[in-house]
Amino acid sequence: MRAVLALTALLAVAGCYEDDDETLPSSSQTQQENEEVSDNWLEVLDDETPVAFIVRATGEPRDDIVPLLEQAARRYRESPRMIANRVVQLWAEIRQRDGVEITVTSLLERLNEGESAPHGGSLGSVVQYYRVSRLQGADHDSALAAAMSRKAPE
Repeated sequence: MRAVLALTALLAVAGCYEDDDETLPSSSQTQQENEEVSDNWLEVLDDETPVAFIVRATGEPRDDIVPLLEQAARRYRESPRMIANRVVQLWAEIRQRDGVEITVTSLLERLNEGESAPHGGSLGSVVQYYRVSRLQGADHDSALAAAMSRKAPE
């Protein structure tokens, strides 16, 4: 009798187990995903300069971007490469979320406003504060103003 109960319990547990699909993605799918990431993010070992990356990603004139990126590099503690990554990523998010045609130069100008950098000089913190404010229902301008304030996030 115990053997029957044990066998029944074993079969019941085995019936609950489902095999996960462990099929690897095709190499073309993986290659496509890697290309999409590299188009939207400047990797550490990439030969492309941060300015060239912003120009390629946004289509905006190089001469407009150079002084703004230089100013941001003096203002924030991140490297120019990381600043370029964060700015392009935020620019794309704003355009996608709001459907607003914001220029990356106008975004950089806003991020460079004020006498000193907010949140201890971290652009990453500014971007994160902006995102949290948007998730909490703030509109773009209010979220950016809050992110650029000297007040640290709560």
